Order: sequence, then structure tokens, then C-alpha cells
Amino acid sequence: MPNVYDALTARMNYLTARQGVIAGNIANSDTPGYIDRDLVADSNSSNFAMMVSSAGHMSAPKSADGAGGKIVEDKRFLQHNGNSVRLDQEMLKMNDTQLNYQMMTQLYAKQVALQKLALSTNGR
Repeated sequence: MPNVYDALTARMNYLTARQGVIAGNIANSDTPGYIDRDLVADSNSSNFAMMVSSAGHMSAPKSADGAGGKIVEDKRFLQHNGNSVRLDQEMLKMNDTQLNYQMMTQLYAKQVALQKLALSTNGR
């Protein structure tokens, strides 16, 4: 049975890896021919797997990179030099990733405080 710490750690690892991909996009925003990339979470990126009621049901494979996601390229907004990075969109993605990471660290701290409370009241 997976625990809350494993799920929070997996999500934080994914967000850290996504932040790295976004930073790479920003660093290459002026590189001719560079294609915008993003790390998209797998539907099965959590340590909590869906219940399978039949052996014939399919399950999504885990990603090989350990971050629980896959890198996708976005070629929708190609500029004249072949670059598809839009700095405004990258900054929005970076902000979203940062806010999600802060939420995960707060949930992690709350879980630790909850366990400390349970241990302190259990010993009485």
C-alpha cells in the first residue's frame, strides 16, 4: 500500500523535472530551430494506481525517466527562425509549476505535523 509520503515525493520529483525542461526552453528562446518542450504528467504518475477489476484491463506504463511524465514538443507557434518558444507561455508554466511545488511542500509539512501530533497523543 503506497503512503502519502511516496505520492508527495513522486509529485515533487515530477515538478522538479518539469521546471528543468521549462528552464531549458527559456535558455533556448533565441536558438534557431529550437522546439518548445514540456513534461506532461502520465495518468499513472502517482504511486496510487487505479483498481483493476479484470486481468484483461490495460494499465498505463510508468515512464522510464523516473519523473512520472513524458516530454512532448509543441510546434504550433513556429517563428521565422524555426523556434517555437513563447516566453510569456513559459513564464506562466514556470509560475504554475512553482505554485504546485509550494503546495506539495506545504502538504508534506502538514503530514509530518499530523504524524507528530498522533505520536505525541498516542504516548499518553
